[in-house]
Amino acid sequence: MHLGLLNFELTAADMFFMQEDQKVVKKRKTELGGTFSIASWILFIGLFAALLYQIISKRSIEVHNVKATNAPDLASFVNDMEFNITTISSMTCSNLRGLGTLVTGNPGFLDHRVLPLSTIVSYFCQNTSRGPTVILRCSKCQIIQDNLYISWHFVDLPNSPAAAVGFQFSLLAKSHASKKHVSSVRGLLKNGSSLDDTPVTFRGVDANVLKFNLFPRIYRNFHNLRLIQPLFREFLPGPSFHEINKLRASLESPNDGLLNMTVYVNLLSSYIVEIDNQNIMGPGR
Repeated sequence: MHLGLLNFELTAADMFFMQEDQKVVKKRKTELGGTFSIASWILFIGLFAALLYQIISKRSIEVHNVKATNAPDLASFVNDMEFNITTISSMTCSNLRGLGTLVTGNPGFLDHRVLPLSTIVSYFCQNTSRGPTVILRCSKCQIIQDNLYISWHFVDLPNSPAAAVGFQFSLLAKSHASKKHVSSVRGLLKNGSSLDDTPVTFRGVDANVLKFNLFPRIYRNFHNLRLIQPLFREFLPGPSFHEINKLRASLESPNDGLLNMTVYVNLLSSYIVEIDNQNIMGPGR
């Protein structure tokens, strides 16, 4: 009996120590799991920070710099250009007169010259559903450092008076070497008044003048692409009528049987705009 009891006590002691060992092992597993969890968070935060830095470091802004021009810089601009202006009316190209002359310089000064328009552009008139469209095209245009004036007019024909309700224009420039890059300006002019939107009819001897500026741009971020940027500057309307009685009187007067158009182009050649991408974290592309 005594030996049996002793054996029982030894067995109970063994079980006690086994239970204690299991508790210790279980506790160690919990500590090891916490260690792995903290390490995972540290790794995740590190990877996220690295990814965030890569995203920020690749972000850039477009920067415009201005520099003074010189003759070699301007000579490097070789663009194809096209100018379209539609006189919105019931007229056709049969009403067109006087297209074919180019005036450069400033009228009344020594630099004033009159040249055939064909010396720098090809030109023609095309009938469209909105009216006659005058098209001027220039291939491999070289920059002319001067003011340019191109004029034409429309005359009365039987059942087709020289009158218009507006003008639509587009001026495009593209690199001759890379035609997929285009710089353009488009617009629609209907009313010469800034006070209201009352429809008017343009008709009369004084010219309707459309003014444009051209300025050269170098896109450093597109392999030094050189484009001439057109900009619409101003519209100086000629005579117009919004009252029916006055318009009817003008249509019956032979002195008003004209619609004059002038396009004025000014090249802003004193400076060149250089465009590049700059990293927001610091200089460089």
